[in-house]
Amino acid sequence: MSGGPAERWRIGVLATRVGVSETLLRAWEMRYGLLSPTRTQAGYRLYGPEDERRALAMQAARERGVPAAQAAADILANERTRAEGHDRAEDGTVHSEGSLDVARTRAELEAAMLAFDVGSMHEALDRLLRTVSVETAIRDVLLPFMAQVGQGWESGDFDVADEHFASDLVRGRLAALAVGPGTRSGPTALLACPPEESHDIALKAFEVVLQRAGWRTRFLGPNCPLPSVQVAVDVVRPELVVLAGTLPQVFQLSEADVAVVRRLARDQTLALAGPGATAELAVEWGALHLPGDPVTAALSLVDRAREIPAARPS
Repeated sequence: MSGGPAERWRIGVLATRVGVSETLLRAWEMRYGLLSPTRTQAGYRLYGPEDERRALAMQAARERGVPAAQAAADILANERTRAEGHDRAEDGTVHSEGSLDVARTRAELEAAMLAFDVGSMHEALDRLLRTVSVETAIRDVLLPFMAQVGQGWESGDFDVADEHFASDLVRGRLAALAVGPGTRSGPTALLACPPEESHDIALKAFEVVLQRAGWRTRFLGPNCPLPSVQVAVDVVRPELVVLAGTLPQVFQLSEADVAVVRRLARDQTLALAGPGATAELAVEWGALHLPGDPVTAALSLVDRAREIPAARPS
């Protein structure tokens, strides 16, 4: 039934070839990313043999009773796995860790997100956390998945509702991974995002890793006015304050806020983290620079815990 590699059809023709309605094909394309049409100069979508193959596989899976989101995720993940296997055969390397199938898991999460399927998304995360450590799950799957979602939203591939749904669910799972007070006796870290920084999932992941290493934390979250951070510091007296930002702009502070930052660095250890922070700015403000992804940054900080002095009186 498949045509040659150069053959392309409008959606009506594809619907006839695979025996489903145009409406259903559009739903599979928009909600699950199952189809990958090209566009003509006039803006028409054209579908090819690869779309026909996926649509037929989707039909077969649905006839077996597989939920649509799961079926689409399996189909796309299998294609990615085959492609990655071809790449490994060419370069002789293996890119996955242990039994974790990164591509498949991200595809499952994406399909569940597009279907607003809470249950399937939690099931994928449950399987992930049964397979690998929390740190590996965060570093290799959760944070790259959220970055992919953000990029998809910016490019128009995902709706803002998709991004909000995924962010809320992932943030909730990270919060659930946070460790209770227990017997933790490590340093205390106060974590905040500067004003104008609304993304705090990476900082929450950073907190989870610190807590699992025995640190105590206070999480202030996004868009924190610097004077408010100072108030919290005066109450908590942490050994460490971390300011995290995704873009350099969030660290472009007013003179009054810079004065607060310098006081924070004077009275306890201050660290700057996230892609928006630079080593040069950290030196200028008398702070530590924590490069790398949140898991790597947190673990490097744990290794340096003995270098962090107790908070000094103001």
